[in-house]
Amino acid sequence: MKRTLLPYLACPACEGALEFSDVKDFPLTDVREGLEGTLRCVACKREYEISGGVPRLAAEKLGAAARKTRDAFAFEWSRYPGSLPEDESVLLEESQLRPSDFKGKLVLDAGCGMGRYSVVALSFGAEVVALDLSDSLMRLAAIADRWPKLHVVQGNLLKPPLKPSLFDVVYSHGVLHHTADTRAAFGRVARLVKPGGYLSVWLYGRAGRYQDFATNPLRGDRGLVARHRKLAWWIVFLRHCFSDAVRAVTTRLPMRVDYALSHALAMIGAVPLLKYLTFSVHPDYKVRVIENFDWISPPYQWHHTKEELADWFKQEGFEIVSVLPHGLVPKPGILGRKRLK
Repeated sequence: MKRTLLPYLACPACEGALEFSDVKDFPLTDVREGLEGTLRCVACKREYEISGGVPRLAAEKLGAAARKTRDAFAFEWSRYPGSLPEDESVLLEESQLRPSDFKGKLVLDAGCGMGRYSVVALSFGAEVVALDLSDSLMRLAAIADRWPKLHVVQGNLLKPPLKPSLFDVVYSHGVLHHTADTRAAFGRVARLVKPGGYLSVWLYGRAGRYQDFATNPLRGDRGLVARHRKLAWWIVFLRHCFSDAVRAVTTRLPMRVDYALSHALAMIGAVPLLKYLTFSVHPDYKVRVIENFDWISPPYQWHHTKEELADWFKQEGFEIVSVLPHGLVPKPGILGRKRLK
């Protein structure tokens, strides 16, 4: 942990300021300063460990479903191939931002996993705080010493250990629906954006009402879906029913069994037409394995519509800048800007 991170942190239990307590004394010029030791809340006196260069700021014990969800992602990201050539284009597409929107800004990667998009945001000239609940973030922590403007923090998005109204840009892509309460997690993350700042979120989608599904924005290469909206709606609905039936079994299985099943699904994912019965059609076999595992293993997996997400943005004081186009399966994604007070 770098000392420059401390002003951004808050106690996840009471939101009080934190201070260093019993840390190793590294030179001020060394970005590893404060690498190991303890943080203490000035208000409630609760103490938090700094280990492996990461402040461990989870406020309370997790329930069984939350623990398995956390552990599934740690298992998953420890096996992910690493940064991919498409990471930059994917972050820009999904965030609906430009590289210039990151430059010189304080950015939060809310649910960073192994941190592949944190590295991209860093390359755009941002100072990045990468937050995740699982130990998957240790892959990013291992290289954080090289980057003075990269900070890695372990914490829960339902009680983020960060000061409110702090960040210029916050993005959380494919994460909030894996918490116990998507709406509550959204609200806590939204509080971290400063007035005039950007929040970008996308969630797993569902068919919802047909009249809403019919207005979903589609990518330009999805003309066939656009021409057959009613059929697409039924396909998405039935696919969701199939997914729920599969997950009713797989979320109760040991993770290594799910991982073995994910290999089988990844092999089917290379077969024309049959691949759409799986949960990933990525061209890289290793990525298909992980994306299938991502779908079938975590107990927490909620699905939402763009209308729900838009309401949340408005309730939290954001104006909607743009809505993310997608393919057949809805992918509610919104870029919002927090209104100035």
